[in-house]
This record gives sequence, structure tokens and C-alpha cells, in this order.
Amino acid sequence: MHRQHVFVSYEWYCPIAKDSDALLGSVIRGREHGADEIMDGFEVIEPLIGETWVVDGRVAVSPPGDTDALYIRPMLHERGMVPSGTKVLHSLVLDNNVLSDMTQCRRSANIDYLISLLRSKPLELNPTMAMLEQRQGFVGASQALHDFAELLGKRFGAWDAKKNASSFDKALEDAKSGLAENVTLLSGYLPAILYLYHQAGSAEYKLEWLSGLVRSVDLPFLQLPFYLAALLFLAKEEPALFRKKVLVKVRKDTKLMPSLDRQKKSILNLGHDVMLPAAALFPANTQGTMVFPYIATRDYLLQDFLAEVRCGAVVMQQNGGANGAWELNPGGRLHEKLGAAIARCLPHREHPGSETEKSIRRGNLRAFSDSYLEKCVALKHTAPP
Repeated sequence: MHRQHVFVSYEWYCPIAKDSDALLGSVIRGREHGADEIMDGFEVIEPLIGETWVVDGRVAVSPPGDTDALYIRPMLHERGMVPSGTKVLHSLVLDNNVLSDMTQCRRSANIDYLISLLRSKPLELNPTMAMLEQRQGFVGASQALHDFAELLGKRFGAWDAKKNASSFDKALEDAKSGLAENVTLLSGYLPAILYLYHQAGSAEYKLEWLSGLVRSVDLPFLQLPFYLAALLFLAKEEPALFRKKVLVKVRKDTKLMPSLDRQKKSILNLGHDVMLPAAALFPANTQGTMVFPYIATRDYLLQDFLAEVRCGAVVMQQNGGANGAWELNPGGRLHEKLGAAIARCLPHREHPGSETEKSIRRGNLRAFSDSYLEKCVALKHTAPP
């Protein structure tokens, strides 16, 4: 039993870089111009497990339609690269639903599968993002942490987690404001995406519209929210391509609200779906070590979103964070239906600019987001019943 591999990193916190497109440009251009250019001095790393669907504790040979399922997705895939000689730490990042299943003894067969996986593979169990998300509004978050520590002790004999639970509880409380800031940043496009979702026109037309807005207002260029926009627009234009439960979740997450407070809360809930793959790329905080992340989720929309994107390379930041060079999965619906439009519309910069310029863009993003929150509420009041 690989007990030593089942642990929670009590020191992890991932500040997301504020404007990553230019920083990643050299990596992306290198991939476009030939593999040798970016492979020199790097090693390709492979995931311990591939894309996996689990139903009632058993691996499904194909996506199980609308059946409630656990989905595990390696985020770097077969193209993950690290500097030569780097130690790789494989980390299984849990979403809030899966963490709740573990602490509340729900969906026991799927949790047993996860535990067996952790015992058989050198995987770190990482619920940190889920625990931080819980603290945004769940009064029982501290108790859930202690329940989880108890579970680790009983199932794995990892009682150190219980001993350190109080200090980790405090660390999470200190870090939750940083999570809120990052979610707000990554959610900055979402009010405009929601507004465009409810307009007439094709998915391609709406992507062009969104791209024009982002460029004209001088905003930070964020890849994952743009890809999420494409997924939402495509789900509305061609619903036959999606599972019924995904469409239900899309309609719920894109619902217009009658007040600014309720609309903002709804937007931030959706923002957590964008945040998870971004935050899954985090540094090991140990020199010469790299984290290879996997995400475990049973959220229908997040499952589909994760299946449409992949991270080709990771760039570490001077501030201790990490950014990914995100791209479309070549086998996905977005690549097939909107790949050309996304390639044409996705904003990018050659250089990130000065700290002053980046600060101005973040301020522009806040104003942009607020203006489209107001537009969404106004649209709700003018839309036919």
C-alpha cells in the first residue's frame, strides 16, 4: 500500500498570473514552428492514468451519457514537458462535489475506486482547491476539513493530516481571499459571455463579437474563459452535440437574474468551473520538482469543458504561480466545429507590457465586468416572460 503517496500539501497556494498570454507566446510559437525547438532541454512526461469515467465503482469504456459518473482527466496529457532532470509529482485535484462525497460518505463505490487508485499509483491527493471554494460561503468548511483528516487516518493510516488539521485550517482561511481575487479575475469575461449567449446569432458570430470587445477595451487576455464561451455558444447553437444533463447545467448557469447581487453570485459560481483547471497547475514549492495535475469531478459542465481543452506546457512564474499554454483537444467538438474561428478570434499579445499597463488592464476588466452585469440584469427585465 502506497500510504506515503496519499497526502495533502498544507503549503500549497497558487496565485494565478494576471496577464499570461505574452509569457506563453514563445511556448505556443515554438510548438507551431516545430517540436525540436521546444524539446531541446525538456523531457516528455506521460500521465499515470488517461481519461477515465467511473460509474458505480467500475471504469466505463465510453462516456456514460447522462448517468451520474466520476470523471478523471489528466491536464497535461501525453504532451506534458518538463526541464530535463525534473522530479514529477502527480497530484489528483478534487472538485467540491467529489470532496463532499468523500466526507459525507456518498457514492461510496466511486470513492472506493479513487482510494484504490491512490493506493496503487504514486498520486498525491489534493483537495485544497475544493476546501478553499467551500470557504467562500459554507459555514461547515472547517468541520469538513476535520472530517476529511479523519477519513485519511481511517482509510490510509495517514494520521498526520489530523494532527496538522488546525494549522491547515488557518492556512486555508488566510488563503481564501486570494482565491476570491483569482476567481473574480477569471470571471471577468463571464458577464459579457452571458450577455452574448442570450443574443441572436451563431456561435462563430458571438466569438467574433467577444473578441472585438476584449481587444477594444484593452483587457487581460484569458484563454480558458474564451474557450468556455465557445463551449456555451456551441451548446446553444447545436444542442444535439451535448448530453441532456450538460444542457440542463448550461441553462442553469446562463440564467439571467433580476438583481445585480444575484447575477454576480451566479457568475462567480460559474467562475469556479473556469478556475479549477487553471489552479490545478501549481508549483511544487520545491526546487527541481514539477506537478503533473489530474482533476476528478462529477460536474457535468466541467466534465465537458475539461474534455475540450488540454495544457501543452506549463510556465512557472516568479511570483510562485504557474501558467499553462492551453489549447483545444484535437478530438473535441470545439476543435471540429469552431477550431478555425477560435484560432482567428482568440486574442494574444507579443509582450505582457509593464506592471502599470497590466494594472490598467485589470482595472479595465473590473469596469467591463460590472458594465455587463448591469446589461444582463437589464436584459432580464426587458426579455419576454
